[in-house]
Amino acid sequence: RVLPQASPEERPQILNALAWKLRAIDAEESRDFGLQAVTAATEQGDMVALINAYNFTGVAFRNMGYYEDAMDYYLMGLELALEEKNLKQQCYGYMNVANLNLYLGKPNEAFAYLEELKPLAQQVEDDNILGYFYLNYGRALNALGRYEEALESVEASLDIRIRTNNYRGQYVNRKDLGNVYLAWGKPEQARQSYEEGLELLKKDDDIDLYSQMANGLAKALLQLGLYDQAIGYGQLSLEAADEVNSLSRAKEATETLADIANAQEDYKAAERYLQMVVDYSNQLYTKDLNLLSERYSFQLEATELEYQKAQQAIAFEAEKKRIFQLAVTGGISVFVLIYFGYRYLSQRRRNELQLQRLAMVEEQRNILELKVAERTQELADKNEALHRLGQYKEDLTHMIAHDLKNPLNIILGVSEDPNLGGKAQPLKQAGQTMLQMVGNMLDVQKFEEAQLELMYTPLSVWNVVKKAVVQVELLLRGKSLTLLNQVAPDLVVRADEEILLRIFMNLFTNAIKYSEMGQSITVTSAPGPEGRWQISVSDMGAGMSEEQATHVFDKYYQAAARKSGKARSTGLGLTFCLLAVEAHGGQIGVKSAPGEGSTFFFDLEMGEPIKLPEEVTQTADGSKAYEVRLLPEEWELVAEIADALKEVPMYEAGKIRSLLDQLPDTNDRIVQWKKTVIRAARHWESNMYQALLKPSVSQEATE
Repeated sequence: RVLPQASPEERPQILNALAWKLRAIDAEESRDFGLQAVTAATEQGDMVALINAYNFTGVAFRNMGYYEDAMDYYLMGLELALEEKNLKQQCYGYMNVANLNLYLGKPNEAFAYLEELKPLAQQVEDDNILGYFYLNYGRALNALGRYEEALESVEASLDIRIRTNNYRGQYVNRKDLGNVYLAWGKPEQARQSYEEGLELLKKDDDIDLYSQMANGLAKALLQLGLYDQAIGYGQLSLEAADEVNSLSRAKEATETLADIANAQEDYKAAERYLQMVVDYSNQLYTKDLNLLSERYSFQLEATELEYQKAQQAIAFEAEKKRIFQLAVTGGISVFVLIYFGYRYLSQRRRNELQLQRLAMVEEQRNILELKVAERTQELADKNEALHRLGQYKEDLTHMIAHDLKNPLNIILGVSEDPNLGGKAQPLKQAGQTMLQMVGNMLDVQKFEEAQLELMYTPLSVWNVVKKAVVQVELLLRGKSLTLLNQVAPDLVVRADEEILLRIFMNLFTNAIKYSEMGQSITVTSAPGPEGRWQISVSDMGAGMSEEQATHVFDKYYQAAARKSGKARSTGLGLTFCLLAVEAHGGQIGVKSAPGEGSTFFFDLEMGEPIKLPEEVTQTADGSKAYEVRLLPEEWELVAEIADALKEVPMYEAGKIRSLLDQLPDTNDRIVQWKKTVIRAARHWESNMYQALLKPSVSQEATE
């Protein structure tokens, strides 16, 4: 407001004030005011204002990311302060240069400047300068690994700022004390310093500083093994960084969160945070490129302006030379000759400097291209490393799951021993649950790699639900749960029976896991999209938040709720359901709210309303079994294989399939009988398996 009316003597101070106030709000505008202040102070011969203008312009360039320009202006300010023998400005100059060196990761250079500053800071006896000096001296010592000396220096700075009521300075000191303790390997003391700083600092006073302190506290808590608290402060740091759009602070916070997740062995979360680190790195890389490009453009524009001035000066000098020649002819004095000769030599020198400036711009452009190439390669290497890590994890998971199948099959075979009595059913249930987990792990990978081939048949959904209920019966009884099969008995879909059965088993297991004692689970059906049926599985359990619902089908995701058993699940059950339904051309989703239960729904293609090749019958002990009716001549073909199968335990799936492969596919009934035998063995339905290896009821009547 006052700048347009300011006198030439007042302009340097006002321009400096604007540059300083805008340094953290709009660095580019701050730079422009700083450059104007340099010009105004030079014209007025105001050396103190000129020193400040150099320093404030340097600060603006530093905040813009133009570190070379920042260093140039800092050094100009320091050199002028030394010429003017202005001790106070010398102190600020040394500190500016030292601080920038620290920021650039050059602690030795910073320490050298601070050593020069030390006697001057003590001589000036200015509390602000002394507090700033001891803080930066401590930072340099910390970077050099001299922790005890660093601690003493930062504490000396804190004492001065407490005595002078410099509250913002105290916040910064608390943060730096925490940094020293953290680097020193003393997380408990670091935690105390960060907590004291956060108690004093209000978030709105300095969000960037708040983000730094919260992240430091998260690191200290991580070292102390207090993971839940560490996650909380890590998230606070990330939120604060996002508020001010600070990519560097956000990157630091996500790196800490990734370290915490790794420590907790939550590798899915760690992978997610590492991907965020890569994303922030990419954004910082783009920002650096833009800054370098802007800097290059700024310098190029300045160079072109200087070049135009030089060309105008050359033209002017040519005209002067012509006039000079005329003047000599007219008898003008030797003095005029000397004057214009001086001007000509001066202009030539300026032209030479201009050419040097253009060469410097070209060199900076080459440096920029080199940095782009190096950064691009670095990001490519990081992405390749992440890909290899992910592939290694998948390969390891597949190998472990595959190797577990045989031992589990043996356990299931042992569970058929009648001598086990009441122990057989829990053993069988546990084995089937583990086998289901292993199947999920293997088939999820097969679905992702499009290696699993579906065998479509018309299926009664009611029958498949009943079979799935048998598989989870022990889990239902453990919580006194009721499972209501309200699917229409005549509802037929076209699907792979084995895959559909496992979809239901996974959905039921999930519903049981989050249900309370005595509640119910309901399976319903309704017309879905054109030509499809929608099937729903609803529970009355804990429900989930909207955020949890968006991740519930992610690989390895597990909601933060109690589990149904002592062992944790793989986190792949619902992922399997998603991939399996999508492989059938359908969609799966969930409706849920905290405390209101959850409903998982999916759709399948309608099947033709024809008589199914299998029908549900009742065995002697009340269990369900599929019975395939063979004609006498057909049974003669399979009888020898059936007798051989009676001697093969159900867990030896390879041997069963090998024997059945010896039997030619004479007609559809024999093909269906072979499929049903395999299915019975796979699902450990011993009654069905044994019934299939005997002549059917109709065959016995015929005989």
